[in-house]
Amino acid sequence: MRAWVREQHEHTVAQLSAVQARAGIHRRLTELLRTPASGNIVKAGKRYFFRQRQEDEEFAALYCRDASRGAPRRLLDLNELNPDGTITLADTHPSCDGSLLAYRLSVSGSSCMSLYVMAVDGKEVLPDVIPGEVNPVAHTWHTRNRVAWLPDNSGFFYTRCPHGTPAGQTRFHHKLYFHRLGDTWRDDALIFGEALRREETPYPAVSSDGRYLAVAVQDVSGSAPRSEVHLLDREAGQRGFVPIIYDTEEFVHAAIHRDRLYIRTNLDAPLGKLITVKLADITAGQFALATLIPEGRYPLRAWTLAANYLFVETIEDVSSRLRVYDLEGNFIKQIELPGIGSIDGLNAEPESDELLFSFSSFLTPRAVYRMDLETLTYELYHQDEVRFDPENFVVEQVWFESRDQTRIPMFLLHQRGIERDGKNAAVIHGYGGFGVSLLPAFAAHVIPFLERGGIYAIVNSRGGGEFGEEWHRAGARENKQNVFDDFIAAGEWLINEGYTRSSKLGCFGWSNGGLSVNAVAVQRPDLWKAVVAGAPVTDMARFHLAHGARHWIADYGSPEDPHDLSFLMQYSPYHMLPGIATKCTLRGWPPTSQTGPSFCAEKARPDTTAIVM
Repeated sequence: MRAWVREQHEHTVAQLSAVQARAGIHRRLTELLRTPASGNIVKAGKRYFFRQRQEDEEFAALYCRDASRGAPRRLLDLNELNPDGTITLADTHPSCDGSLLAYRLSVSGSSCMSLYVMAVDGKEVLPDVIPGEVNPVAHTWHTRNRVAWLPDNSGFFYTRCPHGTPAGQTRFHHKLYFHRLGDTWRDDALIFGEALRREETPYPAVSSDGRYLAVAVQDVSGSAPRSEVHLLDREAGQRGFVPIIYDTEEFVHAAIHRDRLYIRTNLDAPLGKLITVKLADITAGQFALATLIPEGRYPLRAWTLAANYLFVETIEDVSSRLRVYDLEGNFIKQIELPGIGSIDGLNAEPESDELLFSFSSFLTPRAVYRMDLETLTYELYHQDEVRFDPENFVVEQVWFESRDQTRIPMFLLHQRGIERDGKNAAVIHGYGGFGVSLLPAFAAHVIPFLERGGIYAIVNSRGGGEFGEEWHRAGARENKQNVFDDFIAAGEWLINEGYTRSSKLGCFGWSNGGLSVNAVAVQRPDLWKAVVAGAPVTDMARFHLAHGARHWIADYGSPEDPHDLSFLMQYSPYHMLPGIATKCTLRGWPPTSQTGPSFCAEKARPDTTAIVM
């Protein structure tokens, strides 16, 4: 198999190297992707933390400003730390006053990452290192903050596996520990999780005075997600954690602000709602959850609390909206965003006078805005610059009907004034799973394709979160075929409307999106000229055996369940592929059977090209 993969690689490189336009595309991509770029800005105390990559650098470095407009200081430079390019900065967690920073480094893409602590003033890395072999991070779509500092900087809560967990189980068995600065990690106290099932994962949140610790627990390894929320009053002696929400089929996210616990949930609210309870009532042993922001017409996405305000992002027609409420849930105003696009990050300290948020769209690079919490008006704080003219392009949002007549939205990016003569090259990009929403966001790597007359289509198929949990579930488990039908209908719509033709149409997806495009390549090979699947899930009978992949069972189903296996095998690309192998240009593939759908073999085009990354 290793030799066959090497041959496929060599064959692919030879084919691509023969494309005359490749050198020019490479130069343009290099120019675009080498443009200085920054990430979200996080404020802690008086400091502002952010990542930025300079034009001549391979990796983004971590910086901080000691004041809003102060000179940036480089804290961690992966270009110096990382000469062979194998180390990446996974996540950062500044202390409440910004004087300390916890961060994780990944080596060679490993999910077993060591946790380090830096004293920001002198950039000194403290001896408080928690080794990677016992501190893995499960990169699932629902991941929340797993490091929560005490406000006095004496230590932090964090998650890891117990010492001695077998290597193959390090994505599971997560417990919540407390690390006191100066202690060895082996002495860290187990705070929560002794009775947790192996797939359950805790996420901590600490009140600004350090008295209360909230723990949200997620488990997405079964047929439906399971969630819990527990609260600990650290001054209440032996009482321990109080269950607030216990073992329910919902997704939750918890935060503490002033005298209340706030919880985002989709229990009996597929679009999401916010509920709250007073901390004192929990401590007294008599409490009731109250709805603060009821379920509305649109999905509730991000939210944060700052000073006297609650900020709530909703997704409306696949674009972000931002509204402001008081702490009693009364509507104050809607913030007019810069255009049709998406928010990426809402950041504010509990008693801050400002809110920082990032915004981008298909034709607008990421910009960070600063909102004054006295006036609730915002101004541009920083914007990345990219060497292209957005006025040369347009964005359309179109709707089409899928196989079952469900209306599906899709964004089209292309040059102004294109002809609908069927001669345009087009690429469909999608994901279709895990409630992930494909919102308008800038992608520099698409620009060369657009500049050469291509049409880039982003399909918001079922399985995503663009229209809430029901939209997600309509593309999960036994409904997964809906995702593939949506992709196929998107391609047919582009052809029928004259944007392109099958000989000029491709599709691309990554991870779960790689599963989606592999499935449609097998089911409708006649529809595509090229299919690119990045890091795809392809073997639906064995996916759960991969490291950490049991977290995907809620979305896919379990191959160990005969009922689930029956619908998994109806689309598993690996098992369907032999039905078209004789007519695909997957060079050297030995066709041994015709187990795929008969229409696949009949409709396969001899010039269809599939690339698996």
